[in-house]
Amino acid sequence: MRIFTPHATGTFIERPNRFIVHVQLPGEIARAHCPNPGRLIELMNPGRVMILEKAKDPDRKTAWTLVAANYKGETVLLYSARANAVAGELIIPRLFPDAENIKAEYKWKSSRFDWHFFVGDREIFLEVKACTLIEEETAMFPDAPSIRASRHLKELAEITEAPDNREGHALFVIMNPGTRRFIPNLHTDPDFAVCVADVADKVTLHGVSCSCDPLGELSLVSTDIPILTDLHKAAVAGSGIYMLLITIKNKDIPIGSLGEIHFKKGYYIYAGSAAKNLKSRVARHLRKRKKFHWHVDYLLAESEKVQAFPVYTEKDLECSMASDLSDIADGRIEKFGCSDCSCPSHLFYFRENPLHNREFLDLLFHYRHSLAFSD
Repeated sequence: MRIFTPHATGTFIERPNRFIVHVQLPGEIARAHCPNPGRLIELMNPGRVMILEKAKDPDRKTAWTLVAANYKGETVLLYSARANAVAGELIIPRLFPDAENIKAEYKWKSSRFDWHFFVGDREIFLEVKACTLIEEETAMFPDAPSIRASRHLKELAEITEAPDNREGHALFVIMNPGTRRFIPNLHTDPDFAVCVADVADKVTLHGVSCSCDPLGELSLVSTDIPILTDLHKAAVAGSGIYMLLITIKNKDIPIGSLGEIHFKKGYYIYAGSAAKNLKSRVARHLRKRKKFHWHVDYLLAESEKVQAFPVYTEKDLECSMASDLSDIADGRIEKFGCSDCSCPSHLFYFRENPLHNREFLDLLFHYRHSLAFSD
């Protein structure tokens, strides 16, 4: 099916806010609407090839809509809402060939579901979620915390528990043909991962992978991608590791027992861990006001910006992550954050933003999509 029309192709410049991207087109910089609420850190890199579609409404504030991106040789559909059209035209006929009385945007009590239909005497409620985050053959959703997604699953579970042959189904439309498995993204939304595990015996979960070409033609690849619902124990325990991306101006900063240290202007990645309450640990780091306890507290107090990247896992990976960061960094701060281990440092310097560094992104995704779960 044709899912978009490629009116223009350009390269990504920046994403000034959640809903806007700037794309370099031949002879102009286009201000385009971004219809995907995810963080998309793997895609929003300078120079990334982006596909734009002209807005149908000539009076709209943005004349363009970002519809897809080229990533590792694949065209990744970024227009989340169009996953519903894919479900209606391609997926429902495949998964439910005997479906009748199919209705979109079906209102039920105080809720609204993407699709509603009947299969014989079975009444089906279907919610659709678009998934664009796929690394190392593993798809994850959501890409950002989503209270709405958890609420939908709980509502589907309640429907299934009701009488009269009602069934709740959740469909994850995965925008990459190389997907081999799907995992609820406990790293960005641990509550959703726990919710999936809680409803797995009530709500039927479907993973479907798609392939799209640069002209907007989309086809189904697999309708039975395995969904792993039992990898949420680290989210329940609150255990894991994390990286803090800290932006610093050129300055001297006293760091507790280490004394005054000169920090060059640039970006610093700190590797840490929490045996429990990882969410609270990260939240503490992001607060400006707090009692200083760790080396990193002194640095954070002088930071320009801080971003956190948690990795929920039951494995002890902190020192391994620090070693891997050391291999790709431009430098390190000796003895920083490693008083309780034999590592030379847990703080690493990058001249350029690591979020624009493919080696750093690959490292982050390797821990999140593979090492956190491997035996």
